[in-house]
Amino acid sequence: DLPEAREPDDEEVCWSQQLVVDDPSAYEKLKQAMTFLLTIDGVPMIYYGDEIGMTGAGDPDNRRMMRFGDQVSAAEASVRVHFSKLAHARRGHPSLYLGSRRVLLADQDHYAYVRAYNGDLALVAFNRSAAPVTLTLELQPEMDNVMLDEVLSGRTLKIANGQALLTLEPMSSVVFVNGSALDAN
Repeated sequence: DLPEAREPDDEEVCWSQQLVVDDPSAYEKLKQAMTFLLTIDGVPMIYYGDEIGMTGAGDPDNRRMMRFGDQVSAAEASVRVHFSKLAHARRGHPSLYLGSRRVLLADQDHYAYVRAYNGDLALVAFNRSAAPVTLTLELQPEMDNVMLDEVLSGRTLKIANGQALLTLEPMSSVVFVNGSALDAN
């Protein structure tokens, strides 16, 4: 919705109008951004409202009232669930905040990396294209023969001889972890 042809100041537009997210793919993009933010090195910077994809611009539009319950749309609620699962996984799996990170694949629409820390393992992958994709990933030396659990969907992935065959839905991300870490609850 920005920039607005009648008003060049984006902050003024956001403050004077109630902008809404009218493209559902924006929430899917936000989920991928959250996956990246919560699975890379460093401390994530998260502001209130990020967990539901709340709109807003700079000061004073960055101080909108937080919405809860019936005020949150179904798409916003799905972002909150996504965020919550990732936050629990990050807390329970040191590989997601302390681990080494090795990029497995990086192209225009796909990105994958493996993280490892003291026996705790994670595989993170993204598909930002509009079509499903199947990736063959080489995970050695970090992983050889192991079963991983996906924190967002609960599905499992078998790593055999250091290789994984991973199918990703369009506009999606996945975070697979092993069960040897601390309990994520």
